[in-house]
Amino acid sequence: MAPELHRYFASVFLIEIDVSDGGMVEDFMFPDWATMRFNAQGVVGGTTRSGEALPGSRFVVSGARSQEAYVRTGSVRQWGVLIHPLGWALLVGKPARDYANRLVDGMADPAFERFRPLADTLASGALDPKGELCRITEFFMGLEPIDDPAAGTIAAAYEAILDPEVSSVEGLAERAGVTRRTLERLCQRAFGFPPKLLLRRQRFLRSLAHFAADPSLKWIEALDPGYCDQAQFVRDFREFMGMTPSEYSHRSKPFVDAVLKERARYMVEQVGPRGGTRSLVA
Repeated sequence: MAPELHRYFASVFLIEIDVSDGGMVEDFMFPDWATMRFNAQGVVGGTTRSGEALPGSRFVVSGARSQEAYVRTGSVRQWGVLIHPLGWALLVGKPARDYANRLVDGMADPAFERFRPLADTLASGALDPKGELCRITEFFMGLEPIDDPAAGTIAAAYEAILDPEVSSVEGLAERAGVTRRTLERLCQRAFGFPPKLLLRRQRFLRSLAHFAADPSLKWIEALDPGYCDQAQFVRDFREFMGMTPSEYSHRSKPFVDAVLKERARYMVEQVGPRGGTRSLVA
């Protein structure tokens, strides 16, 4: 990913899925930040835990998630961007809470109209990963960011949420340099969820990434130090994934496993000695 895009995205990714005989495969997406996914064909659909369904779209937008979402697809070639909260604020500008735990059709929702030319561009022409990545980079670099006076605070809060040493809302507010009340409003607007939930979700995701990075581990060995015991982790697992750790381990996960292993590698590269991340703002 070009350095200029780090302000907007946690990652840019390309997924290629080949399903034989015109079949379909199913998997799920774990809790994460928002994503935009651009598909060569409109064959990717999904369902949220609440039952909201997206039959299929060439341009799928997932808001920030604190729950799993199920996806169903045939053979597809998909470019995507994982949007951190500052990227959402500067590029989309709509309240993140309005899209939390939702899947929407970017070709129909007015909030994503400015990104449709990219969807059209990536759906046409010969396959050229390097050229397509250049087009994605040029497209987003050419967009005029939305002015957000709280950009610096959003970036500071995001980096603090990723820091394992920040375990309380009070500590998060201190790192972000705002009052707790201001932090609550900011997190709902830019992150989609209250700060306490964001910290719990990040603790859970660190444990999930540790387990995915080394499948030989038992769950108890992969737990983040922030957990008091395995029972607390199991409660979080049910809340965030809608299943138990045992059910998760026995599920077929053709895409999730690959994504989590890549996420674990990314975490090793990006996380510094205190668990912080690359700065999003100068």
